[in-house]
This record gives sequence, structure tokens and C-alpha cells, in this order.
Amino acid sequence: MSKFVQLTELDEDEIQAVYEWVDEIPLSRPKRNITRDFADGAMVAEIIKQYHPKLVEIHNYPLAHSNQQKTNNWNILNTKVFKKLGFQISRNDIEQVINCAPQSIERVLKLVKQKVEEYVESKGEEQRIEEKPMPMQKKGGKVAEIKSTPQANSALKEKEQVIQELKETIEIMESKINKLEQLVKLKDSKIQILTNKLNAAGIT
Repeated sequence: MSKFVQLTELDEDEIQAVYEWVDEIPLSRPKRNITRDFADGAMVAEIIKQYHPKLVEIHNYPLAHSNQQKTNNWNILNTKVFKKLGFQISRNDIEQVINCAPQSIERVLKLVKQKVEEYVESKGEEQRIEEKPMPMQKKGGKVAEIKSTPQANSALKEKEQVIQELKETIEIMESKINKLEQLVKLKDSKIQILTNKLNAAGIT
């Protein structure tokens, strides 16, 4: 069961460890000022997706400048992602991150780092279980032992990740197409208005 976690102050070594961890992860935007760059939650979502692809849909976390959209992003992270990882952060902690309070994002990232590492470790345990011989199955009157190999499991997971990424790409492209169509309609409307004005003024 998830619960609000009390975030604690970090010492210099802990902060540096967070920075080094974040630097190892490929992100869509350059990291210039971690307090501002991570204030909208979008890059936190990207980090978690690196470890748990099925848990995060990137299009749910748009780049945000207003506090309202930033809050929306963090609320989605809190209820749909953090909760499934077994924790949630308080409204006060979210407000501190959005307002770029000192150490606020570092404390959240340290917790996220801990939780995703626990997740990776648990998946490693699951994989070791999967690699054990599966139940016996009769084949041609003989009993055969079926084994699930790490290679097969890895290939399947990679295919699932590719499919998910393609779906997200399609959704992003469809959104862009819709916006372009709206812009074209708007321009057509403006052209028609100007044409009507020219006609009314007797200019051809």
C-alpha cells in the first residue's frame, strides 16, 4: 500500500550521488539547472520510464510553464506512477518542487532513485525464478522439460517496449497533425476574412 513519504534533508554526498545518477540517464532536454528543469515533473517521468517503460506514458507529462500544468503533471505522477511503486509524496513537497525550493527536487529524486532500484532488483529476482525449469510437459509419450531462457525473456521484453514506444510515437504524431490542421483552418479563415474585406472595399 502506498503512503506519503516524509522527505528528509540530504547531505552533500547524497546530493552529489543524485546528480551523478541523473547524469547517467539519457533525457529529452539538456540539464542546465536541475531545480528548474525538473520542476514540471516531465523529466522525472522520463527517468522512471527508463526503468519501468509500461508504467509511464510520456505524452501525459507535457513541458509546462504554468504552476497549474506543473501541478497536473506531478499529480498524475503521484497517483499513477509513484503509487504503483509503493509511495506518494505530499502536496507540500509537490509545491516546493514547483516553486524551486532548495533541495526539494533532490529529495524527490533520491526517493525515486531508491524505488526504481528496488524495482530493478525485484525484477532481477523474478527473472531468476523464470529461468528455473517450468512444469514438465509430455511430448511424444515422453516427459520433456521446458526451460525459459534469459535470451527469450529479454527478446520478448524488448519487443514489448518497442511496440509501446511506437504507440506513443503515433499518438504524438496524431496530436501534431491535429494541431497543424487547426492552424490551417485558422489561416484559411483569416484569408477569407481579408478577401471579404477587399471585396467590400472594391479591391480585387
